[in-house]
Amino acid sequence: MKAKRFSLVILMRHRPRIRSYLYPHARRRERSGVRPGLVSSISKVSGDNQSGSAGTTLPNPLLTRVRDANNNPQANIPVSFTVTSGTGSMTPGNALTDANGQASTTLTLGSSGLTVVTVSATGAGSVTFSASVGNAISAENEQAGTTAWRIINYVSSTNPEIVGYAAAPSINKGGTLPFMISMSSAGQYRIDVYRLGDYDGTGGRLMGSFGPFAGTTQTACRVTNTTTRLIECPWTASFNLAVGSTWTSGLYVANLTASASGRQSQIWFVVRDDASHSDIVFQSAFMNYQAYNNFPAGTGQRASLYDYNSTNGQRAYKVSFDRPFTAASTDPYENNNPLLYEHHLVRWLESQGYDVSYVTDVDLHTTPTLPLQHKAVLVAGHDEYWSLEVRNALEQARDAGVSLGFMSANIGYWRVRFEPSPTTGVANRVMVCYKDPAIGDPVAPTYLWRGPQNNRPENALLGVMYVGDNSDTYTGGFDYIVARSSDPYYANTGFVNGSSVPRMVGYEWDAVVNNGASPSGLLVLSQSPTNATTVAPNLPAGSNANVSNATQYTAASGATVFASGSIQFSWSLDSTGVSPSRESRGIKQLIVNVLSSMGALPVTPASDLVVP
Repeated sequence: MKAKRFSLVILMRHRPRIRSYLYPHARRRERSGVRPGLVSSISKVSGDNQSGSAGTTLPNPLLTRVRDANNNPQANIPVSFTVTSGTGSMTPGNALTDANGQASTTLTLGSSGLTVVTVSATGAGSVTFSASVGNAISAENEQAGTTAWRIINYVSSTNPEIVGYAAAPSINKGGTLPFMISMSSAGQYRIDVYRLGDYDGTGGRLMGSFGPFAGTTQTACRVTNTTTRLIECPWTASFNLAVGSTWTSGLYVANLTASASGRQSQIWFVVRDDASHSDIVFQSAFMNYQAYNNFPAGTGQRASLYDYNSTNGQRAYKVSFDRPFTAASTDPYENNNPLLYEHHLVRWLESQGYDVSYVTDVDLHTTPTLPLQHKAVLVAGHDEYWSLEVRNALEQARDAGVSLGFMSANIGYWRVRFEPSPTTGVANRVMVCYKDPAIGDPVAPTYLWRGPQNNRPENALLGVMYVGDNSDTYTGGFDYIVARSSDPYYANTGFVNGSSVPRMVGYEWDAVVNNGASPSGLLVLSQSPTNATTVAPNLPAGSNANVSNATQYTAASGATVFASGSIQFSWSLDSTGVSPSRESRGIKQLIVNVLSSMGALPVTPASDLVVP
């Protein structure tokens, strides 16, 4: 008993020495006058919410202060600075607080988007600083929006009070775009031009109102080539729109309103920024919209590239851009238009502040190097018709390291070519697609890309190809079923294998096929059962038209290629005007991850999304 008592006394006598030996950091803090355990809070002093150009160092340091429980500044407290979202770098990454309890670092911005820096001190918690690489889109969408771009009083097919078209599908900012406008009877009209985006959910911004003007009835549209059933509306310019040099690249509409009746129609066009090096370039599918266009509907002669909406069921082999779009005027229920699928992706991209600029597929036809100015090309909805120049431009972009995102289906299915107008001689105003090799295009094989005459199946680029459709899914759809949920693309989505997102697949869909053309390393991200009422032609034996796949692969160049496998995929990001809604937080997170892998980061991400 005495030995035990003696040992206890010795241990107690030496306890302070042992404590100092085992906890040298505590000993140093005692010497400096800081008592451990009293650190209680860390706060931001200055430097939050800055913005600048990519790669620049912010002018104001990120400054924090550490205090104890009595609100006294704490010196010599280790503070760490960590980028927890987005890109960027800091100098230094760790620091000790000074006599005022303050520590700071300088942040150098990354290539794009929002950067979040978390600052922490042991026992004091953490605070976050945000900084962003500002872009034209985030600034543009701070402007006041309006819903007036929506037309609710369309002209009738039997009496199109006012209709028009643009002299080109797109115009570079600072340029002038002529509008050709005709009225069914002479009268006054006005023009209201809107840019389409998010604008706090309103969807558009008024850029200018013009008029009233005195309108006239222009020359009747006519068949200018009976063999190919080419219809042209050879109108003269009624108004020249001066596109401001400060106008932001985007999808635009010009609403035409007849003063007497109040009836309206639209002219669609894109404003480009040819000097832009935005993260993303969005490709609008004007070739597809022209393929389905059968203006002048309601007359004795109308012709598209389809039998079903052409006079006497006789489709055209050539269609002209020198005529209004029926979907913008006499047939607003025609689903091939930029307002149905493209605008939904645009609204979401711009609501999140992605750095994006806009072109049409015709622009890639005339300037195939356009994608090389950007990190990624995005396509939405239905982009069925491509010229050889467009197909080559996208493949060359991928092989040069530009990523591709197809939030769409039935893409690059038909090959087309272009000719000048036989009436005016203006280049690229006539789109040619014979479709049937038995008829024989005398210039180029304007048939299926997957057919033997071209032998360039869509899946060689996309990873998937069109396999089937069901027109009953215009307002419905099949469920998107998650596969390979462990893929980094599904990080933070909450999805597991078999997770279901209702009504996302339709009305046409793509799938993986076994034709020997699938890209190396192709990964399947969804396996969604469908029910095809139409099966696509020229599928390899054993193909299943009753399934839709989303896929991704990484090209040898390092470019990422993502395909959603569904035309109405963009509705899962924004379902404005769509009933029932298809919006899904998990799918939004998926696309944030996809775009992040392509080098594109949002400036104003939704609070429930995690930016890698």
